[in-house]
Amino acid sequence: MYINMSYDIILIGTISIIIYLFSYALYSINKISKKLHQRIWNIIILISFLLTFGMAYLQTTLTEFGLNIPIVPDLIYWHGEIGILFFFVLLFHLQINWGSLRKLVYSIKE
Repeated sequence: MYINMSYDIILIGTISIIIYLFSYALYSINKISKKLHQRIWNIIILISFLLTFGMAYLQTTLTEFGLNIPIVPDLIYWHGEIGILFFFVLLFHLQINWGSLRKLVYSIKE
């Protein structure tokens, strides 16, 4: 049933990286503040997480009740696509907050 399902990792990754580099360039030339740059990507990561989680929850609910409706293959596909976006945005989030993450990791070791 899902044999021909393929995901657009390169397309989503490329578009995500271009948009991130654009917002980073705006931050670098002081067109937007660092706080706004962070806020934009925090909102994007929140939305992609909520969409991915919501679709997974819906899929689980449909499966649990044994409902085999035509929307499920599309739901699985879009869950994967948004999950790919979520992965890239997570990498950007880690890059933006690297200093805080590093402090957290080193404070745990002590």
